[in-house]
Order: sequence, then C-alpha cells, then structure tokens
Amino acid sequence: MLVKDKVNNNYGLRIKTDPLVKKMINLLMKDGKRSKAEKVLFKSFQALDKDYPGQSINIFYLAIIAVKQDIAIRVKPKPKKRRTTQSFNVYLPRVISPLRGLSLGIRSILKSSKERSQESFIPLWESLSQELFKASQDKGDVVAKRYSVSKLAASNRRRVHFNIRR
Repeated sequence: MLVKDKVNNNYGLRIKTDPLVKKMINLLMKDGKRSKAEKVLFKSFQALDKDYPGQSINIFYLAIIAVKQDIAIRVKPKPKKRRTTQSFNVYLPRVISPLRGLSLGIRSILKSSKERSQESFIPLWESLSQELFKASQDKGDVVAKRYSVSKLAASNRRRVHFNIRR
C-alpha cells in the first residue's frame, strides 16, 4: 500500500526513484509541468490501490511488461513510376532495442488513456488507472495493438532485417 509522507504530501521516495515510474512521469509531462504529471500518476496509483490494496506497483509493472514491444513496423515508400509498380505498401519489420520497446509501450498506454478521457469526459488519472489495469490482465486496446503489430510482422517476416534499430 502506498504510504503518504506527512511532510510534503508526496508518496514515498521508494516509488519516486523507481526508473519505470520516472520514465512514465517524463512521458506524461507536458511543457515541463513535472508536479502535475506526478499528481496524475500518483492519483492513478491511489485509484488502483483503493480497488486492489497494496497491488498498484505490481499492476503497473505487469502492464508495462504486457505492452512492451519487441518488433516495430516501418512502411517502405512506394517506388517511383517505372515499368513495374507496386500498388500496395511494403511493411518492413524491425527488431528494436528493449529500452525503445518499453518507451513505445508506455507511450501507447498514455495515448489510449488520453483518448479515453477525452471521449468519456473522465479525469486522466482515472482513465490511466483503467488502462494500466486492463493491460496488466492482457486485455484492452494497447495489448490488441501490440498483437496486431506482431501479426503484421509475422506475415512479412521474409523481409526481416536483423539489425537493431534505436
């Protein structure tokens, strides 16, 4: 369970120094407003902690691991007009580094939670907690998107280049 610090009304130093929590705050931050990003993330942890006592950090880690991407897809531009032209897009799957995969996964969680909060007029922290919980159960839009990218990469595996992209 998250314990509040009575001095400055923030959560424990243990959570703030966690590297994945720092990365999430940095990607959530807009225009240098770190304190607002921290409040949004910690309110989402509180919402998870209210429903599932003591499990908010575990849910967070399970969600991040579930949406981490290993493969990315790049669309190859269509060739210039010549005798033979391709009328379809060519997808080139690429193996990406683990840090890049974590970053892409966190960005997709944040994007889907922002879209959900704009659609249903709920606060961002509430939609973020819902997305984290769904992703920790291997459900939701973010995990479906990851599986669709993997399926697209598998269907185009004859074009795979095994150099790691950063």
